[in-house]
Amino acid sequence: MKKQSFDAIFENGVLRPLINLKFTEGQTVKIIIQSDNISSKKCFPKTGIIAQLTANPLVISDFKPLTREEANERW
Repeated sequence: MKKQSFDAIFENGVLRPLINLKFTEGQTVKIIIQSDNISSKKCFPKTGIIAQLTANPLVISDFKPLTREEANERW
């Protein structure tokens, strides 16, 4: 199998090669996708608003959080 390497852009759910690929109709190809922009672990930034609220939650008088059952009933 002849190897071809090329760059592509993923936009609107479609992988668009940045070169013209030449294949014959019905040819079998193997596609290996490698991306430098995808992190293996998604998380909130350490200095963002979520981190600040986690470290210092808002205190609201007379606030009673929903129980799991109450939250599921509203869903």
